[in-house]
Amino acid sequence: MNNIERIAAYIADGAKRSGNIGVELEHFIIRKDGTHVSYHGGVKNILDELSKFYSRKEYSGDDLVALYSDDASITIEPAGQIEISIKPCSDITEILKIYDEFRERIEPILKKHAFDIVNLGYSPLSAAADMELIPKKRYEFMDKYFRTSGRYGMNMMRATASTQCSVDYSDEADCRRKMQLAYALTPILALITDNSPIFEGRKSPSRMMRTVIWNDVDRDRCGIVPGVFSPDFGYMKYAEYIYNSPAILIIENGIPKYTGSKRICDIYENKELTNDDIEHLLSMFFPDVRLKQYIEIRPADCMKREHAIGYAALIKSLFTKMDIPDISLTENDVYTAKLELIKNGSQGIVYGRPVKEIINAIFKKASEISGDDAEYIRLLYDKIEGEVK
Repeated sequence: MNNIERIAAYIADGAKRSGNIGVELEHFIIRKDGTHVSYHGGVKNILDELSKFYSRKEYSGDDLVALYSDDASITIEPAGQIEISIKPCSDITEILKIYDEFRERIEPILKKHAFDIVNLGYSPLSAAADMELIPKKRYEFMDKYFRTSGRYGMNMMRATASTQCSVDYSDEADCRRKMQLAYALTPILALITDNSPIFEGRKSPSRMMRTVIWNDVDRDRCGIVPGVFSPDFGYMKYAEYIYNSPAILIIENGIPKYTGSKRICDIYENKELTNDDIEHLLSMFFPDVRLKQYIEIRPADCMKREHAIGYAALIKSLFTKMDIPDISLTENDVYTAKLELIKNGSQGIVYGRPVKEIINAIFKKASEISGDDAEYIRLLYDKIEGEVK
C-alpha cells in the first residue's frame, strides 16, 4: 500500500450509515467598546474559569487551549475566537441543549470580566493586523505561509468566524454524491448565512465577505477540490489532491515543523504515513467542503443561536433525509455562482435560475422532509424571507 492508498483507506474507514450531524460554532469575545479580546488579554482567563465544567484539558506549553467533555469540545481559533464543537447528534433539540448549556456556563464569566460574546462572521471592530495569535506553533507557521499564498490569509485566521456542519457517508458513492451536492449548494449556503456586515471596522465592501476572503487565501488548499464533479471522484481522488499539495507544516515526534511550500509527496517520499500523520494533513486543508472521516460543510458565517440551529436543521434534512440527486455541474459553474452572488446577492442568477427560486425550493423541500425539525428550519428562513420573496 502506498501513501495515497493509505490516505484513501483512512477516509474509507470513516464510512458509516447515520443520521447524525455535527455542529461547530466560532465566536468572538469583545470588550464593551466592541474591540477584540485576545488570548492573553482575557480569553485564557475565560478558559481557566470554564475548565471546571469539562473533564479533560489540553495545553500548549503552560497555556490552556482546549477543554473536552462527552458532549462538546471548547477550542481556541487562531486569534482567540472561542469555538464549541458539539458531538454528532441525530436530534437538533439535543444540539440546541448542548449549545445553550455552553452559553449558560460562559456568560456569567464574561459578565464578570465585562466582556461580551458575539456571533458574527467577521470581527465587529478590531482590524485583523491588531489581533495577536494564540501561542500555538501551528498558527504561527500557517500565518507565515498564508502571508505569501494569497491576499486575505491574515484576515481569515484572525478575524473570521464560522458555523460548520458535518455529516457522515455510508460508502464511497454516498460520499461522492454528498460532496457534489454540498459543493453545488456552497454559494447559496454562503448567501443565506451571510452575517458579516463589518470588515476591518467599517461597512463590508461586499456581500458574503467571508467567501471573498476564502477565495483569496491559498488556491492549493481552499475553494473547490479539483475533480470533485467527475463521475469517478472518490477517496483516491481526494487523497491525490492532498498528497500532491504543499504541507505547510508536519508533526515530528509531537513537535510542529515548518515545511512551507514543499509538497507532501516529497516530504513523505521514503516514509510511510501513519494515521496520526494523515489526520494532521487532512486538517491542514480548508476547501469549502472538506473530507476527513466525515464531510464538513464550511461556507456558513457564524450566526446567532436561532439561525445557526436552523442551519443545522436544514443541513440535516438535505443530507440525511433526502435522496441525493445526481449533480451535473463543473467546478467553474460553482465558482461563477459564487462571484454572481457576491455581486448581486438575492437578485443573482445561478445555474440558469434566479437564486430566489432555488432558495425557496430548497427550504420547501427541506421543510417537507424534516419532520419535527421544520420549526427550526423556519428560524433560518425568517432571516432571509424578505429578500427572497
